[in-house]
Amino acid sequence: MRAYIEGFLSGYGGQSPEFLAFRDRDFDVEPSEYPELIRLPGEKSIWLSHRAAVESYLVDSDLIWQYWAERQTTPGWVHGPALSVDEIEAHIQEAARELADYEAVRWALAKMKPGPRWPEVRTTWMEHSGDIPSSLDYGYCLTQACQLVVSFHGQVRAVHPDRLQESAKAYRERFGDRQFYQDRSYLIWFHGKDHLVQLCRRLGRNFPRQHYANWAVGHVDIRKHPDLQQLVTLVH
Repeated sequence: MRAYIEGFLSGYGGQSPEFLAFRDRDFDVEPSEYPELIRLPGEKSIWLSHRAAVESYLVDSDLIWQYWAERQTTPGWVHGPALSVDEIEAHIQEAARELADYEAVRWALAKMKPGPRWPEVRTTWMEHSGDIPSSLDYGYCLTQACQLVVSFHGQVRAVHPDRLQESAKAYRERFGDRQFYQDRSYLIWFHGKDHLVQLCRRLGRNFPRQHYANWAVGHVDIRKHPDLQQLVTLVH
């Protein structure tokens, strides 16, 4: 993002306009205690979302119900009448429980970056963003993650499978706590693409995830999200 901004502003010479950059938080930093944007340190005005990704704001039972209710009478709809909001909410939580070990390993991988000048250890072994493993078993995920960090150990001592396993265990304990689910903290900690993929698997075979996402981005109620309201204030 910083490199893009430098390149974009270079065309203006000494007359650079004011700018504000907003992007997914991903696994770059842990979420803040309060639902607010996180500003990256430095001179440039770069703000991170409170939730992990833009897709995280689409994991919303009211939004999914509204989409489903609108679609259920259209030709070609094969998923039947809309589930109740409570039923959708239950699926959201169960999808999060199923993802918990994978998300713990992803957060542990994010902790492996040895410094700002080093290449980043990837936060997943999957090829494409939004892909999730065929197995969400903790042991399987940890084994795959360890293979990613082994190659870095020869370059810097801090990147080591033992450290990965310690971090993964800590995140797994956090994500296994009952209060974590009662507070719906998975909406903040888990990556939205992962969550949306797993949720749609639960909602029905070939549930139209991408079509829903395209529809939902225009229907998010920012009044439910203080950080998005903050973004509007900053823009204006």
